[in-house]
Amino acid sequence: MSSRVSQFDLSRPDAGPSLAVREIYSLFARVLDYPTPEFSAQVRELVLQVGPLSREAAEFLGKFAAESQVMTTGQLQELYTGTFDMRPDRTMNLGCHLFGEDMRRNVFMTELKRRMEARQVQMGSELPDHLSLVLELLAREESEGETQTLIADCLEPALTRLLSTFDAAGTDLYARLLQGLETFLRGDQARSASAVSA
Repeated sequence: MSSRVSQFDLSRPDAGPSLAVREIYSLFARVLDYPTPEFSAQVRELVLQVGPLSREAAEFLGKFAAESQVMTTGQLQELYTGTFDMRPDRTMNLGCHLFGEDMRRNVFMTELKRRMEARQVQMGSELPDHLSLVLELLAREESEGETQTLIADCLEPALTRLLSTFDAAGTDLYARLLQGLETFLRGDQARSASAVSA
């Protein structure tokens, strides 16, 4: 895994993800951050934008939207805190899922921070390996190769571990949102692979 940390290269000239896919990653970043009053509108927009690209991901997101839209911002914030912040095994810091307390996490976060600064991603008070920040980085990535490396080496394995902490029936509300993201990421990789082979 340590060799993967050094694979991020900002100088690669290949074409990056489409504007629509970038916007979807940015919307995922916003809805996977601490809920704000704009949360419900962002979720609805996410469902609309994902639908044409991934029906399966849109189904997960639609279920999440239907249940979350009846909740107040305060209830959503309480649910978010209870789901992620009060459960160390569900931390949104992806490096914890990938490396635990190993020193490789520090190298990983240093590289993410460098890339985020280069892409002008505002980190605020979060560590650079927070899921919402990594998704915002993905939204601003200009290289398709770097996008797919970030998905394959960081997002997919970390999401797999994070989703394993939820019950298998998928009854947790945020599990549906994470399943939608995981499904969309798989589809993005498949779209990218078919574009390369064409």
